[in-house]
Amino acid sequence: MVELIDKILTRTDLENRLPYPTESLWVFPILSQGQTSVRFDARDAVGRVWNLKVSIRTRGHPKPVITGDWLSLVQEKSLRVGDRIVLTREVDEEGEVSYEIRTAHEIFGCWSPVI
Repeated sequence: MVELIDKILTRTDLENRLPYPTESLWVFPILSQGQTSVRFDARDAVGRVWNLKVSIRTRGHPKPVITGDWLSLVQEKSLRVGDRIVLTREVDEEGEVSYEIRTAHEIFGCWSPVI
């Protein structure tokens, strides 16, 4: 399992979009081949699937962000400033790729951002 995002949420994250780390763009090689966005499904702790989209700028620094169902996820989970979100990617033995998105509450049983 590879951790792609481990972030303490800010007001901007909750109201607009979630920044995606540039160093994790290797997960979506199609973005380096001229495409500016890619959609993927991420499962949460209760099994709900969220259709998320990673987009990059066409000029200058790519500044990747996650949109798609992101704001619906924020609302559904009642996320607040200071909450922690973790996005992971796993490849199983047959090469099947899956993504999981979790809150600190779902991971640790509390909302504390501290590990």
